[in-house]
Amino acid sequence: MRPIVLTATIFLTLAPAASRAQMVLPGAVAAPTPVGQSGAPPALHRPGGGSPGGEAAVDRHFAPAKPPSVDTIVGKPLSLSGARGVVQVEKSGADLRLSRLTLVGDKISQPNQTCEVTMGDADSLALKPMGAPDGVQRYELDASACPLQFDVLNGALRATSQNGACAFPQADCRADAAGLWGPPGDSFDEAQVKSIERERTVSEKSVSAHFRSLLAKNKKDKAATQAAVKEQAAFSASRAQTCRDYDREEAHGFCDLRLTEARDYRLQTRLAADNPGKQDKKVAKSTAKPAARKPAAKPATEQQGGPAF
Repeated sequence: MRPIVLTATIFLTLAPAASRAQMVLPGAVAAPTPVGQSGAPPALHRPGGGSPGGEAAVDRHFAPAKPPSVDTIVGKPLSLSGARGVVQVEKSGADLRLSRLTLVGDKISQPNQTCEVTMGDADSLALKPMGAPDGVQRYELDASACPLQFDVLNGALRATSQNGACAFPQADCRADAAGLWGPPGDSFDEAQVKSIERERTVSEKSVSAHFRSLLAKNKKDKAATQAAVKEQAAFSASRAQTCRDYDREEAHGFCDLRLTEARDYRLQTRLAADNPGKQDKKVAKSTAKPAARKPAAKPATEQQGGPAF
């Protein structure tokens, strides 16, 4: 068990530093946001505040933060890595659809040449709600030519594909739509960049806190602990690979922030999975001896030796 805990400790110590090196941004520490908001570290009730020799009650109830609203992406043209193609979401009542989806890829016959395929101009493409399995709202584009899933982030969409790149033989085009779809890289002003930097610092702290909580919850399960450590390391590698292609990422850090927030929502969902809406309070038995009970006072007549009525 010690090697696992040591591995997790080393990873948590180095992860923030590695992220800062990647972003090439100052690592100023901002005040954490209130609990319950996006990116807020959890309010943990730690043992040790009770009577001598015992432990205080530990409230294991955990409620994940509210995920980003679809309103943050509705009507806004977003591009893959802030530079390629266009996706635009429209809302009609409770239904969502893509009013436009333009993919940029490579020609099948000549891979060294780019091509472009536009979908949804004539007929809007419906998005099927898939719930929030990883803490954020997910929608599925059920298109035979290019089936995709979109996770709604704050002002961005994260697209994934189970089949890899989409092939369009009639258009002689193959396009990979997976990645972060967001605003252009040159659209962030100085105030927005500073805000992103502050939010990223808070989000990194929140991920670290929630990851430690997950390890603590699974400390008696060696396999679960190993899986959590590997998954956290895989997330860092995947984030670096995805964000290195985002337009001017080194200047603003938008992609890094949104994927870090998405990871935090996933961790929060994991923590809340074992306690769906109910409080689970665990109180350790105190080793302190209970106070001796005082004998009840006798009636005055009995104390004086008279008859008791």
